[in-house]
Amino acid sequence: MSEHKRLHPISAVASFVKQLKDLIVPFVFLFVINNRGEKNGFWDYMPLLSMALVLVIVLVFGIIKWLRFTYRLEEGELRIEYGLFVKKKRYIPIERIQSLNFSEGILHRPFGLVKVKVETAGSSSSRESEAELTAISKEEALDLEQMIYREKKGESVTEDSSLEQAAIQEDEPFFTLGQKDIWVLAATSGGVGVIISGVALFLSQFNELIPYKAVYEEVAVFIKSGVFIVALTAFIGLILAWFLSIVWTFIIYGDFKIKIVDDHIVMTRGLLEKKQVTVPLNRVQGIRIVENPIRQLIGYCTVHIENAGGSVLEKDSTSIKLFPIIKKEQVPELLNGLFPQYIIHDDFEGLPVSAMRRYVFRQSVWVLVPVAAACYFFWPYGIWAALLILPFGVLGYYQYRAGGFRIDGGQLSLRYRGVLKNTMYMKKNRIQSLDTKESWFQARKGLGSLTTTVKSGAAGYASQVRDLKKEDLKRIASWFSHSI
Repeated sequence: MSEHKRLHPISAVASFVKQLKDLIVPFVFLFVINNRGEKNGFWDYMPLLSMALVLVIVLVFGIIKWLRFTYRLEEGELRIEYGLFVKKKRYIPIERIQSLNFSEGILHRPFGLVKVKVETAGSSSSRESEAELTAISKEEALDLEQMIYREKKGESVTEDSSLEQAAIQEDEPFFTLGQKDIWVLAATSGGVGVIISGVALFLSQFNELIPYKAVYEEVAVFIKSGVFIVALTAFIGLILAWFLSIVWTFIIYGDFKIKIVDDHIVMTRGLLEKKQVTVPLNRVQGIRIVENPIRQLIGYCTVHIENAGGSVLEKDSTSIKLFPIIKKEQVPELLNGLFPQYIIHDDFEGLPVSAMRRYVFRQSVWVLVPVAAACYFFWPYGIWAALLILPFGVLGYYQYRAGGFRIDGGQLSLRYRGVLKNTMYMKKNRIQSLDTKESWFQARKGLGSLTTTVKSGAAGYASQVRDLKKEDLKRIASWFSHSI
């Protein structure tokens, strides 16, 4: 592929649509302002003419960027030339390329195109992917992937490379997400809150255009119609938001599959926008099992892998959901098939009894001041506010119950809880730092806190267990500082 190649012309349209999304709010504002009152002359139409001129400029710039963008593989490098007014060149050595991530948006799928993001060993320190090919054919993307793979292996590229790659793509998946699993994922996630907050965020963009006074008057009349009607309407609204969150979850995670291609994990998902994420096994820094209270109750969890690659702006490229939802009893078998070097278990050394009061108090203290204020200002009815201490104290107790650690040869496992229960499995050679500390109050009880950090994106992922016995902290620190 030494000849210069261009992106598909649809990339110019995609660039135009992307810029248009950023301009939608000011355009709506100008359109509404322009429609107020009568138009008596040329200057009254200036907002609309300005909008049309901006759209033409954005479209022309998108076409120019498409014409100036070329890419090719040459002399062991992926070479990209681009730029609107100033021509730039980027040379990426193939040995630095960790993976190619594919995605198919609404504009791509009718034309058989994909967007390709190039992830390198240094991508995690930057704010975006090393390079991006916004629209190329699937055949070109597979050929590019195969050529890079063979170049890294030091093999020559044969004519049937694309056929071999197609055969790989048709292999039996290692794991698939069934419809029942997606239902559980949707029903036990925070999708309702996302939908409601999204609507609120959208409405907040039009503060000056919404007649709030009239809305408040209508709401006041509606409330007078009866508490039952208001409650029923709110219930129907929540049911609708829940239904939309289920639909959205099916769109995002539909057709979820995991395949193992040589030493890479290849994940594909999505109904409208199909994404493919490739993670080299040697870039996995740790395995994390996450359980929210509802999923823990019914025996489900989510499995994340912490990835050393990826970019800050790509939320799916650092802490990756390997199994978005799965029965917890299936986790050891599946993870042993992918990572045989890890010991997956659920038997931990717990926290000392002296730490329990600290956990309960640490959570309860957040509501002590509001409860005291309610009791003082609304006595005697304010005393009922003291009941708020109970759920926070229970949360603290379950945090204490969850805390623990375990050492298995060259592996450290930690278990801890906020609202979500986390179980982290790390190899010693993947731990970037291990810190222990003790406050004055902890020292009186012979306790201390442990924090480990593994590389995940730019900042790393930290796991903390509070109020371990000081002897256990010394044992963990000694294990980390000595070779085994």
